[in-house]
Amino acid sequence: MSIDAASSLPRGKLTGLSPQEVLERRQQYGENVLPAEKRTPWWVIFLNQFKSPLVYIILTAALISLIVGEMGDFTLIMVVVLVDAVLGFVQEYQAQSTYLALKGLLKPMATVLRDMGNGPERLEIPVSELVPGDIVLLNAGDRVPADGDLLEGMRLAVDEAILTGESEAVSKSPADEGDDDKETNAADSRLFMGTTVLTGHGLMVVTHTGIHTELGKIAASLTEHVEEETPLQARLKVFSKTLTRIVVGLTVAILITGLAMGRGFLDMLRTSIILAIAAVPEGLLIAVTVVLVLGMRKILKRNGLVKRMWAVETLGSVTTICTDKTGTLTEGRMRVSRADLADRDRALQVMILCNNLEGPVEVALWEYAQAQLDGRAQEEADAAERLAEEPFSSEAKYMVTGVRVNGQELNLLKGAPEIVLRMCDISAEQRARVLEQVDTWAGDGLRLLGLAYRPLGQLEQHTGYTWAGLLGMQDPIREGVPEAVRVAQRAGIRVCMITGDYRRTAERIARDIGLFRDGDKAMDGPELAQLTDEQLQQQVEHVAVFARIRPHDKLRIVGALQANGDITAMIGDGVNDAPALKRANIGVVVGSASDVAKETADLVLLDDNFGTIVAAVEEGRTIFQNIRKVVAYTLSNSFAEVFTIFVAMLLGWPAPLAVAQILWIHLICDGPSDIVLGFEPKEAGIMDEPPTPREAPILTRLGLVLIGVISVVSAALALAVFGHYWAIHGDPAEGRSLVFASFAVNSMVYIFAYRSMRQPLHRMAPLSQNKPLVGAVIAGLATVAVAFAVPGLRQVLGIVPLAFEQWLFIAGIAVTLLVAVEVGKAVSHRLSIQNGH
Repeated sequence: MSIDAASSLPRGKLTGLSPQEVLERRQQYGENVLPAEKRTPWWVIFLNQFKSPLVYIILTAALISLIVGEMGDFTLIMVVVLVDAVLGFVQEYQAQSTYLALKGLLKPMATVLRDMGNGPERLEIPVSELVPGDIVLLNAGDRVPADGDLLEGMRLAVDEAILTGESEAVSKSPADEGDDDKETNAADSRLFMGTTVLTGHGLMVVTHTGIHTELGKIAASLTEHVEEETPLQARLKVFSKTLTRIVVGLTVAILITGLAMGRGFLDMLRTSIILAIAAVPEGLLIAVTVVLVLGMRKILKRNGLVKRMWAVETLGSVTTICTDKTGTLTEGRMRVSRADLADRDRALQVMILCNNLEGPVEVALWEYAQAQLDGRAQEEADAAERLAEEPFSSEAKYMVTGVRVNGQELNLLKGAPEIVLRMCDISAEQRARVLEQVDTWAGDGLRLLGLAYRPLGQLEQHTGYTWAGLLGMQDPIREGVPEAVRVAQRAGIRVCMITGDYRRTAERIARDIGLFRDGDKAMDGPELAQLTDEQLQQQVEHVAVFARIRPHDKLRIVGALQANGDITAMIGDGVNDAPALKRANIGVVVGSASDVAKETADLVLLDDNFGTIVAAVEEGRTIFQNIRKVVAYTLSNSFAEVFTIFVAMLLGWPAPLAVAQILWIHLICDGPSDIVLGFEPKEAGIMDEPPTPREAPILTRLGLVLIGVISVVSAALALAVFGHYWAIHGDPAEGRSLVFASFAVNSMVYIFAYRSMRQPLHRMAPLSQNKPLVGAVIAGLATVAVAFAVPGLRQVLGIVPLAFEQWLFIAGIAVTLLVAVEVGKAVSHRLSIQNGH
């Protein structure tokens, strides 16, 4: 809320509010907190786990089982769905709790003046307790806790990059009632929540709190955006629709065919249900969820906190990364990187003694002098006496101090090189040389500072100085960023810089990290503002650097990229980034980002390292690759069973598999292996390929080939076995037992061929890299043995004991299928090479 600061708090009465006034205003205006995303209730997170097309298919199968009175089948299927929901719920709830715990570590405080009855007193209070009318004390390094007006200030400079995106400090001074230019003066005196005091100190009266601050308005606007489907969700939806059509089509076809052959309706309905349950890969649902959960944990180990489970795979689909510069690609602190000193000793004196250690520039000067003097900068400062000071201002662009050092009295000057040069007695030739150097260094993206000195005189006398040297400073590139950019580019991902800084500076840094290459363009805010959305959409693919960009420009850039089909990741840290973070397919923030930005993000880089998002992309690609393997593997098992049942029905035979047998294979035998197949580590070359297109299906051509090979070969062998025993004994029990054992064992053997869809079995990574898979296969084979060994289970499953020779026969079938899969992979790869893929 806001108040009229001038009417409520005259300049001469800085006593602060009384407790009664504070109470009344808090009741009227509420707490000074931003409108954050409400924590999703646990029950909503749980219910959201059921919003999956795969769940819908499985629930349909459960419903059919319930209708026909198959309670055992219904119960088993519902257990699958509930286990999957619990797994997804636990991981998302933990991720949300981790994020909230990280948020709760910081409880910002503010120093205020309050009238406690005996005059004004200083109090430390939580920022949330501020109300309009409070007097807040501000010092260098403080975060401005609310919007307000500056009442008193001394050399106050504020970093407003969180709102504007511009890294230059903004000088603030109290509003002057006698100033004719009241609008400009008011802007200079306004302070905004979330900005940071760089230098100086002052008193501020709070005028706006909470949602009515500039930050609050931005935060409130973020609730209007509707979340889009992730690429995996979209692919699963298409996959599930296709699978549903196939299941329904087969079910209807088998029902009609059976009726046409004179079979009873109830008998055919039961057969249709068996076929439908065989076609549905019940274990796939849990496997996909566990793979995503595992991905979240792997990314967390690499310092990335994923807040939404489905966002994990989206990272692997990213085609463009839009990143801020300051604090993300760079360290966010200044360092002296070049120095041309005409008088080294005097220049170092200027750096040390014309310095209040306020702000990143002065800290950089001190650190440079400290290094040059082998750590004796403080000794030099202690040995000198300051006599006078003309502080730096953004208007004058220089600072002067009068000092007594080593028995000499000097004026020391630092500031913008062109300003300092005008104050120096210097030859025209030397002046031209320095100005040429200034132009060259500026072209290299450096921030420049001139140094000078003279014998002590009036500070207001701006002549007679001697040039001491030129310094070039830069915000260093973060370690590992150039390599991370190269990895991203090698992976076919564009990295695009969006910054509020100057174009030449941004271009230079982009070149240094390899982001700006031949043929790339740079565009600044004014140029972008002249383009229509359609024109921007045409040009955006060729622009590597956007400079002097305003917050709403970022939204347009992300929108243009998405209109071109790009899957975008937007990295930011300020409140001004939040709308674009929300719009992007993946919103990414650094750990030091504003709370508003974090609320909207999908991924938090806990180490503020650009390389972490590249690592997260790698994990995302591995996850999608593993999901493709799991889908192909589970459908291979399912459709082999479907073909066997379908052909048996056409031949007039009983169903070679019962519902209980199918569910035992899908959930008990194959279930764990379905999951741990998704544990496969990344394959070599995964970051040497372009991103998978959004429209690419989950099943690749190779996946379809393998499903076809296994379905045909496995079904043919199963039918031959079942037909033999049915024809000889007229009792399906022994034939069903062999078919059941065969399908269960087969999948435990040929799963090893699915560990890589690129490499043949003998070239795959050692099994030691996925030890859980070995354990799952052993456990799966054990469940087959248990099913035949326990009389009660044999009765439930409708199977009979098998002879040793029959088990050897089953083992031979399994090896045959393993070879068939490897042949299918080899043929598919050869065809791909011939077709130029």
